Amino acid sequence: MAKQPQRPTPQRQQAAQPTAKKAAPAPVRRTEKKENIFSAGKNEFIFGRQNFIYMGIGLGLVILGLIAMSGGAMPDPNKWEPGRIYSFRRITLAPIMMVAGFVMVIVGIFKNEQPTTALVSDNASAE
Repeated sequence: MAKQPQRPTPQRQQAAQPTAKKAAPAPVRRTEKKENIFSAGKNEFIFGRQNFIYMGIGLGLVILGLIAMSGGAMPDPNKWEPGRIYSFRRITLAPIMMVAGFVMVIVGIFKNEQPTTALVSDNASAE
Protein backbone atom coordinates (compact mmCIF):
# COMPACT_ATOMS: atom_id res chain seq x y z
CA MET A 1 0.00 0.00 0.00
CA ALA A 2 1.26 3.36 -0.95
CA LYS A 3 1.63 6.08 1.57
CA GLN A 4 -0.49 9.09 1.04
CA PRO A 5 1.34 12.37 1.08
CA GLN A 6 0.73 14.42 4.21
CA ARG A 7 -1.35 17.45 3.78
CA PRO A 8 0.18 20.71 4.75
CA THR A 9 -1.28 22.07 7.96
CA PRO A 10 -2.70 25.52 7.46
CA GLN A 11 -0.96 28.25 9.37
CA ARG A 12 -3.28 30.20 11.59
CA GLN A 13 -2.98 33.87 11.14
CA GLN A 14 -2.52 35.47 14.45
CA ALA A 15 -4.33 38.72 14.67
CA ALA A 16 -3.19 41.54 16.78
CA GLN A 17 -4.31 41.46 20.38
CA PRO A 18 -7.87 40.16 20.57
CA THR A 19 -10.24 42.94 21.59
CA ALA A 20 -12.01 42.36 24.86
CA LYS A 21 -15.75 42.86 24.83
CA LYS A 22 -16.93 45.63 27.06
CA ALA A 23 -19.40 44.55 29.65
CA ALA A 24 -22.81 46.18 29.48
CA PRO A 25 -23.50 48.54 32.35
CA ALA A 26 -25.73 47.21 35.08
CA PRO A 27 -29.37 48.22 34.78
CA VAL A 28 -30.33 51.18 36.92
CA ARG A 29 -33.60 51.29 38.76
CA ARG A 30 -35.73 54.32 38.27
CA THR A 31 -36.41 56.25 41.42
CA GLU A 32 -39.53 57.96 40.07
CA LYS A 33 -42.46 55.88 39.01
CA LYS A 34 -44.47 56.69 35.93
CA GLU A 35 -47.61 58.62 36.65
CA ASN A 36 -50.81 56.67 36.37
CA ILE A 37 -54.43 57.48 36.94
CA PHE A 38 -54.26 56.82 40.68
CA SER A 39 -51.16 58.71 41.72
CA ALA A 40 -49.63 62.11 41.20
CA GLY A 41 -46.08 60.77 41.27
CA LYS A 42 -45.27 60.72 44.99
CA ASN A 43 -47.64 57.96 46.12
CA GLU A 44 -50.42 60.49 46.62
CA PHE A 45 -53.96 60.16 45.38
CA ILE A 46 -55.09 62.56 42.70
CA PHE A 47 -58.26 63.26 44.66
CA GLY A 48 -58.27 64.45 48.23
CA ARG A 49 -60.56 63.48 51.07
CA GLN A 50 -63.08 66.21 50.25
CA ASN A 51 -63.33 65.02 46.63
CA PHE A 52 -64.13 61.47 47.74
CA ILE A 53 -66.80 62.78 50.12
CA TYR A 54 -68.50 64.71 47.29
CA MET A 55 -68.33 61.71 44.97
CA GLY A 56 -69.75 59.42 47.70
CA ILE A 57 -72.66 61.79 48.34
CA GLY A 58 -73.32 61.93 44.60
CA LEU A 59 -73.25 58.15 44.27
CA GLY A 60 -75.64 57.88 47.23
CA LEU A 61 -78.07 60.33 45.61
CA VAL A 62 -78.00 58.39 42.33
CA ILE A 63 -78.72 55.11 44.15
CA LEU A 64 -81.54 56.73 46.17
CA GLY A 65 -83.03 58.08 42.94
CA LEU A 66 -83.00 54.63 41.38
CA ILE A 67 -84.62 53.14 44.47
CA ALA A 68 -87.29 55.87 44.47
CA MET A 69 -88.00 55.16 40.80
CA SER A 70 -88.44 51.41 41.30
CA GLY A 71 -91.70 49.61 41.99
CA GLY A 72 -95.08 50.29 40.46
CA ALA A 73 -96.32 46.74 40.05
CA MET A 74 -100.10 46.45 39.92
CA PRO A 75 -101.62 44.20 42.57
CA ASP A 76 -104.40 43.19 40.20
CA PRO A 77 -103.36 42.64 36.54
CA ASN A 78 -106.95 43.37 35.38
CA LYS A 79 -107.08 46.84 36.97
CA TRP A 80 -105.05 49.85 35.79
CA GLU A 81 -104.00 52.39 38.43
CA PRO A 82 -102.12 55.35 36.87
CA GLY A 83 -101.45 56.82 40.32
CA ARG A 84 -99.00 53.99 41.08
CA ILE A 85 -96.84 54.54 38.01
CA TYR A 86 -97.25 58.27 37.42
CA SER A 87 -96.75 59.37 41.02
CA PHE A 88 -94.77 62.47 42.03
CA ARG A 89 -92.05 60.30 43.54
CA ARG A 90 -91.36 58.36 40.30
CA ILE A 91 -91.88 61.12 37.74
CA THR A 92 -90.40 64.17 39.49
CA LEU A 93 -88.52 63.45 42.70
CA ALA A 94 -86.41 60.46 41.59
CA PRO A 95 -85.04 62.09 38.39
CA ILE A 96 -84.19 65.27 40.32
CA MET A 97 -82.30 63.18 42.90
CA MET A 98 -80.39 61.37 40.16
CA VAL A 99 -79.41 64.58 38.35
CA ALA A 100 -78.33 66.13 41.66
CA GLY A 101 -76.23 63.02 42.30
CA PHE A 102 -74.53 63.26 38.90
CA VAL A 103 -73.82 66.96 39.51
CA MET A 104 -72.28 66.14 42.91
CA VAL A 105 -70.02 63.50 41.34
CA ILE A 106 -68.87 66.03 38.70
CA VAL A 107 -68.22 68.62 41.41
CA GLY A 108 -66.23 66.02 43.36
CA ILE A 109 -64.09 65.27 40.30
CA PHE A 110 -63.34 68.87 39.35
CA LYS A 111 -63.00 70.47 42.80
CA ASN A 112 -59.43 71.47 43.65
CA GLU A 113 -58.29 71.00 47.21
CA GLN A 114 -56.66 73.90 48.98
CA PRO A 115 -53.02 73.17 49.91
CA THR A 116 -52.62 72.84 53.68
CA THR A 117 -48.89 73.70 53.62
CA ALA A 118 -49.63 77.37 52.88
CA LEU A 119 -51.62 77.67 56.11
CA VAL A 120 -48.82 76.17 58.17
CA SER A 121 -46.17 78.50 56.67
CA ASP A 122 -48.37 81.56 57.27
CA ASN A 123 -48.74 80.68 60.94
CA ALA A 124 -44.99 80.10 61.32
CA SER A 125 -44.10 83.47 59.77
CA ALA A 126 -46.57 85.34 61.97
CA GLU A 127 -44.79 84.30 65.18
